[in-house]
Amino acid sequence: MGKVLDYIKKEKKFFLFLLGAILLFVVDIVSKWIVEKNCALYEKIPLIPNFLYITKSYNVAIAFSLGEQLGVAGRVINISISVIMSVIIMVVWALKKSKFRTREHVIAMLLFSGAVGNLIDRAFYWEGTTGFNGVIDFIQFYLGGGPNAPVNFVNPFATFNFADSFLVIGIIVFIVVILIDNFKTMKAKAGTADDLSVDPREIDEQKKEEEEEENQEEEA
Repeated sequence: MGKVLDYIKKEKKFFLFLLGAILLFVVDIVSKWIVEKNCALYEKIPLIPNFLYITKSYNVAIAFSLGEQLGVAGRVINISISVIMSVIIMVVWALKKSKFRTREHVIAMLLFSGAVGNLIDRAFYWEGTTGFNGVIDFIQFYLGGGPNAPVNFVNPFATFNFADSFLVIGIIVFIVVILIDNFKTMKAKAGTADDLSVDPREIDEQKKEEEEEENQEEEA
């Protein structure tokens, strides 16, 4: 028992990543099936009138119900993309997890759970097995006045699900992290640009030490 606890403590980041990904995946799958069993197709259930609705639809195209209906061939392509994305995320995470900070673990968790959530729909939800085809979408925003207002690009906005949300949030956080890290690096180098006694390599070394200290604090 002691060895098991020691292993869990040593691999704490892995188990936190796994637990978080499983929880997000469950939220996505359960929410889809609650909607599937309790809502009629294209029925609009207002959560915030003229702004946010639950509207069930089936999507065999790309994320957010965007794109043309591509048929079986297009769906196979989407399944392949989801599989490749999931594998790449897991491989990168497995190789880099010891160097990842909390924010990178959160990004990987969001991307992986989102990719797998929609992969399950695309791979297993077919007319002959479930009675419908494709990904279950149900979150619908109206950004231009609601269902009775003129239809335009944002009214209604694309219909999506939690898996789509996890993917988009993960990508946004990833971009923000890259921008912040680049800004910090540029600021540090700019601050020492006029000081010829400072070796630029020392800046990179200092950055590595700060990241290691941050990781040690998180593990503690």
